[in-house]
Amino acid sequence: MIRKIVSLSWLLSVLILPLYFIAEAQTPSSTQPQPQTQPQQAPPQITPAPAPNVSGTGSNDDLSYRIGPGDELDVRVFGRSELSRTVRVDNYGKIRLPFLQEMQAACYTEAQVAGQVAEKYKKFLRDPQVDVLVKDYRSQPVAVIGAVNQPGRFQLQRRARALELITFAGGPRTTAVGGVVHIIHNGELDHCAQPAAKNQPENGENGNPSSASYAITSIKLSEMLAGTPDSNPFVQPGDVISVPEADQIFVTGFVTRPGPFPMTPGLTLTQAVALAGGANAEGSIGRVRLIRGTQGKGGERQETVYNLHDIFRRKVQDVALNANDIVEIPSSTSRIAYRGALGVGINLLNSLPFFVLR
Repeated sequence: MIRKIVSLSWLLSVLILPLYFIAEAQTPSSTQPQPQTQPQQAPPQITPAPAPNVSGTGSNDDLSYRIGPGDELDVRVFGRSELSRTVRVDNYGKIRLPFLQEMQAACYTEAQVAGQVAEKYKKFLRDPQVDVLVKDYRSQPVAVIGAVNQPGRFQLQRRARALELITFAGGPRTTAVGGVVHIIHNGELDHCAQPAAKNQPENGENGNPSSASYAITSIKLSEMLAGTPDSNPFVQPGDVISVPEADQIFVTGFVTRPGPFPMTPGLTLTQAVALAGGANAEGSIGRVRLIRGTQGKGGERQETVYNLHDIFRRKVQDVALNANDIVEIPSSTSRIAYRGALGVGINLLNSLPFFVLR
């Protein structure tokens, strides 16, 4: 009996020990490094793109339109007509949509606003498809005034440079030749300006608007027309492009084309008379009157008589003109008398009887 028990114990040990070692081999050791689980990434947040550089010479080449207050947006949610509607951006740059709180739309592009709306609607819809289009542009007015053929006000629908706006205004007139272009920037209407500029105090020491709100950039018109990039900046919302009228001089009297003429640098008396087509048949260049205003408070004018014959013969130096000078070409008494006598003689001849000799 004891022998049978020993044999049975030995048999059980032979069968159980291999199973124990197999189980130990399959059990992971406590010192074995556990695989690291990566943390769940948060959905990317849509942030406004950097504001355009005011001078237009920066590295920001994004030409996409930036939504602003007053713009009307057409928001379409695919398959959800009850959620699609037209909304207007309020003065704070926000919009309201069904089931959603107010959200910022100003300074974002159409695609960025569509991404924000789709992200918020994921709480209610599965994979929403959203399109946002600007239906009415109201937030980026610019104006072109001064010596242009068609001054006016424009609404930007994309970024544009100053020369392009001047072209839309019909281009500069001849009275602007040799002048400059002033770009008056109103920072109060530039809702997407850099935060540093927005944080500047609104009033200066004397109670005047600070340079952060208003800035004037003067550019030579000739350089802008030459296409120099630094002389052709991007315009910003609220900008006023002013092309000043050139100073003028006036030529009157007995000339072919009397009237005002642009004052170009170095313009002289003889050149002004030439611009007016010279003296006509009754004009005299021997007693040309130059009338020039003085700096006195009474508005007194100084009158000087010049003989253009002496200037042509280089006996007298030509006279440089100033802005608002008046050049008057008087009549020639001898020429008028001659023309009058000639006219009387012709009339007398016409009044004589006419006979035919046969």
